[in-house]
Amino acid sequence: MTKIDINRLAPKQLKALPILASIAVCGDACKQAGISRDCYYEWIKQPLFKEELNKMRDDLIQDAVMQLKVNTMKAASTLIKLTDREDYPSVQRAAANDILNHVMKFKELQELEGRIAVLEEVTKRKL
Repeated sequence: MTKIDINRLAPKQLKALPILASIAVCGDACKQAGISRDCYYEWIKQPLFKEELNKMRDDLIQDAVMQLKVNTMKAASTLIKLTDREDYPSVQRAAANDILNHVMKFKELQELEGRIAVLEEVTKRKL
């Protein structure tokens, strides 16, 4: 959305958008934003408002995914360290299972990506 489009939203909408985007429970978000639920449902019918709200929510998701990516090595190191916990065999077993399951899922995804790429290439040639 361009700045011109955003400027077409009311100041109260602009103020409420970040709150509505970041709080999952509609009633809680409306309360914190200082609007009624009816007001929210009227606003969400407006294409510009709905588009900007969805964009903000998508941005929040992207930020969360980035945080997960950044901490992937820490999570992997933690699992690996847990496999060395000789004082708790059940923890070792659970960590080992987690590692194996994650590796298997990764390999399955790689295989599916390869198969999809082949199908896309065959489809492209037929068109």
